[in-house]
Amino acid sequence: MKTSKVILGVLLSLLIVITSCRKFDDVENLNTPDTKLVLSDPDDLLKLTGSIVNNWFQATQEYTGLATTMWVGADWGTCSWGGMAMKDFSSEPRSAWNNDPAYAYSFHSRYMYKNLYKVLTDANNILTQIIANGVEIGDNGETEMVEAIARLGQGLALGYLGLIYDKGFIVDETTDKQVPIAISPYMNLINEAISHLDQCIAVCNNNTFTLPLEWIPGNTWTNVEIGQLANSMSARLLVSAPRNKTENDATDWTRVKEYAHNGIDFDFAPLADDIVWYSLYHTYTIYSGWGLVDMRVIHMMDTNMPDYFPYSGSYDDLPNHGVASSDDARLESDFEYLPTCNFKRERGTYHFSCYRYSRLDKYLETWTEPMPEMLKAENDLMLAEAELTLGNKAESIDIINAGTRVSRGALAPLAGSISDAKVEEAIMYERTIELFLTSCGLPFFDMRRKDMLQKGTPLHFPIPGEQLEVMMIPNYTFGGVSNADGINTSNGGWNSKRK
Repeated sequence: MKTSKVILGVLLSLLIVITSCRKFDDVENLNTPDTKLVLSDPDDLLKLTGSIVNNWFQATQEYTGLATTMWVGADWGTCSWGGMAMKDFSSEPRSAWNNDPAYAYSFHSRYMYKNLYKVLTDANNILTQIIANGVEIGDNGETEMVEAIARLGQGLALGYLGLIYDKGFIVDETTDKQVPIAISPYMNLINEAISHLDQCIAVCNNNTFTLPLEWIPGNTWTNVEIGQLANSMSARLLVSAPRNKTENDATDWTRVKEYAHNGIDFDFAPLADDIVWYSLYHTYTIYSGWGLVDMRVIHMMDTNMPDYFPYSGSYDDLPNHGVASSDDARLESDFEYLPTCNFKRERGTYHFSCYRYSRLDKYLETWTEPMPEMLKAENDLMLAEAELTLGNKAESIDIINAGTRVSRGALAPLAGSISDAKVEEAIMYERTIELFLTSCGLPFFDMRRKDMLQKGTPLHFPIPGEQLEVMMIPNYTFGGVSNADGINTSNGGWNSKRK
C-alpha cells in the first residue's frame, strides 16, 4: 500500500511568481534544467507526454490532495479523523477553510494547486516544442499523438483548477512571458479548458495513432478513445462548474448533450500498479477504520433509516440495529454493514455511520485493480440530465432505464408518466449510488450545483495561502455559516429543513 508522498520542492516557476503585475521571468526555476535543451530531444518529449495523464490522475487521487476532504464535506462520505482536514471540513456547523500557510492541513490545497499547474506547465512546454519549434516525433502519427495528449493535459489541468478554486491563471503555449498575467475567475478557467479539449478532439478526429500501453494502462487507447474521453471531460466540466442552482440552471445543456453524445462508451479506469498508478483517495475512503458512507446516502437507499446517526451514538436507537434494506441490489453488492463504529463520540455523532463502501475491496487486496475515474454510467447520466433539461423527458427516461439503475440496481424501470422532478431525482440518486467513489470532487460538485452542500460549506477553495504570500496578495478564504452568501459559501443545504 502506498504511503502519502508530499512534494517538497517548488514545482513551478511558471505560476508561483505570477501576479497581475509580475512577469514570468522574475524568478529562476531551480528545480529543472533548461527546458528548451531537454525537450528538443524527441525521446524526452515522448517520456514527458507519457506522464501527463498519470500526473493529473495522481494529483487528484493523492492523500495529499483534496479529494477526500471534499468527499466528507459533500456528506457522501464521513470520517471524524483529523487527517486530510476531514474533521475540520465536515464539522457541524460548518466553519471557514483555514487558508493560513501555517495551518496543519494547508498542504492539501497547496499540493493540488501546484501539481495541477505542473501538468499544465508540462503540456505547454510540449506544445511549444512541437508547434513553435517544429520538433517532429517519428513518422507514424507520433507528433499528432503527443499534441493530442498535451491538449488533453491542458484541459484537465485548467478544468480542475476551475472546478476546485475560485480563480487562477490562464497560461498556454502562446502566452507571452513578458506580459503580466491577470487572475481569471473560475468560469474563464473552465471555458479555456474546454477550448483545449476541443483542440484535442480535433486532432483525434483528423489523425490515427495508438498510445503506448503504459501511458494509460488497462486499455488500448487510440485516437478514437482519446477523443471520446476529451468529449466526456468537456461535458463533466460544464456539468460540474456551477457554484449554485442558479448557475446550474444556466448551464449550456445543448453543449453538454453534444459532448456526452460523443463521449465514452467504456469505463475510464486506469490499472493500478502500486508504483506509478495508485489511488490513496480510494484507499482511505474504504480502508478499515477510516472513511464510511454518510448516513444521508444510506437513507436514500432505505428511507426507514435516519439521515443522521442518533445523537446518542447507540446502534440501539437505529431501526433494526442499523441494518438497512432496499429494493436497490447495490446495497448488498456495493455496501457493507458494520456492527460498530470506531469514531470518537466527542467529535460529533453526526460523523457516525453503520456502513462502509465495499465495491472497491478487491483493490485493497491486490493494489493492482482498475481504478474508476470516469464510468460509462457518468457519461450516460450527463446525457440523461441534458435531455431532461432540454425538454426531452422520454429520451432521458430511456437512457436511465437502459443503464445501471436497472442492470446493477435491479430497480423497476421508470414509467414514462412520472414528473420531470422524479426523473431528476432518479438521475441524482443514480449519480450518488453508481458514481459513489470515482472522480475527485464529483460528490462535492454535484451537491454544490444543487444547493445541497450544508450551509457554511465553502463552494470553492481560495488560492492557497502560501501562494498568496509569494504573490504579495492579501490572504482570503471562504466558508462559515456567518458568511453564507450562496456565491462563495453555501447558504442552502440538504439538511436545512431539519436544522
